[in-house]
Amino acid sequence: MLNRLVAFALASIAITALLAPRLQTSAPPPPGAITSEELLRSTEKSAKPAGNSDVMVLQRDGSGQFRLTASIDNEDVSFMVDTGADVVALTEATAERLRILPAEDEFQPLMKTASGTGYGAPIVLDTVEIGGEKFQQVEAVVMKGLETDLMGQSVLRRMGGVELQGDSMVIRPS
Repeated sequence: MLNRLVAFALASIAITALLAPRLQTSAPPPPGAITSEELLRSTEKSAKPAGNSDVMVLQRDGSGQFRLTASIDNEDVSFMVDTGADVVALTEATAERLRILPAEDEFQPLMKTASGTGYGAPIVLDTVEIGGEKFQQVEAVVMKGLETDLMGQSVLRRMGGVELQGDSMVIRPS
């Protein structure tokens, strides 16, 4: 009896997985909703305010993350937005490209990670610019082994309130 129940559950899951993409319908957006074209424009090379000039809207990418491009000391850097990160975190490769890679002896154990101790070197970025807004003297860290640059709270909290609306991240000035 238990084997039949498990087989039925697995068959139901398989059928649902096969049919789910076909069940999606495209209902018209509600009045005042942001269109997908507006969301795409808001995540172009430099994040730009969408619609209301004070609001920035980012669209979730194919991996489920939010990304934006910021200028650090006039050099473009692509970031994954990480609302759980206290500060901006740079890869060693990005820091080297920006000519701000700390000396090896400046790296220290900063956090415990699933794969062991995370080593980083605290730095201060002179200027970070996003969507025409400039932030001076931004706390950051260069992390050993980091694979992607992370936009953390040392900039996000200066930008304003961050809220999720479905597949959109909306950043409003405070």
